[in-house]
Amino acid sequence: MNDEAEHIAPVSYLPWAKPGRESEGAAPAAPAARVGGSRSGGRRRPVMTAVDPGPERDDEADPDVDRETGPERDERIDRIIVARLRRSSLSVAEVRSALVEHGLDAAEIEEWIERYERFGYLDDARLAEQLVHVNAGRRGKGSGAILQELSRRGVDAEAARAALDGLDPETEFENALAVAERRVRQLRGLEHQVAERRLSAFLQRRGYSGEVVRQAVTQALAAEGS
Repeated sequence: MNDEAEHIAPVSYLPWAKPGRESEGAAPAAPAARVGGSRSGGRRRPVMTAVDPGPERDDEADPDVDRETGPERDERIDRIIVARLRRSSLSVAEVRSALVEHGLDAAEIEEWIERYERFGYLDDARLAEQLVHVNAGRRGKGSGAILQELSRRGVDAEAARAALDGLDPETEFENALAVAERRVRQLRGLEHQVAERRLSAFLQRRGYSGEVVRQAVTQALAAEGS
């Protein structure tokens, strides 16, 4: 996956959000009475390819409105969540955590989650695939490190496993070898055993398995003449 894949792709507005008001803040949410209602017919699913670096607290949250209820509260919260979803992909767990911070009860949270999933703004399977491609390809990480990242982001376990199963073993080895070949240049002049030990430790920290590390280190050192 190339650098362009991480750039934020255009995102369609949610049905209750009106475009053209970014200068005044994100568009307002639907009234509370409409939360959970079905209005999905005929709408296109937005394509979201950017990957969020992780959960964050919403700076826009105001402690003075913690006990706020009704349509105004829903509008304010929805505006904050939608702004984050426009910027980057989030996991269901990350959005749920944000909604908890804003004081929604369990039933309300599930309604909001279902609504965002229905309109394509939340999809753990899609997010897991994005994270696998970004971390394996561009960042040169192995499946072990990618699994840790998926877990840290709270991605659904089944979606995480499915995404990792799609990572071709040969591709993972090629990624490991490319990382090893770049790293070995910094180890020139060291004794073979020292270079081998340091290169192996480096690849292990990148999340590659023992067998992948062994093969990649052997080939990289041989190519370098160490």
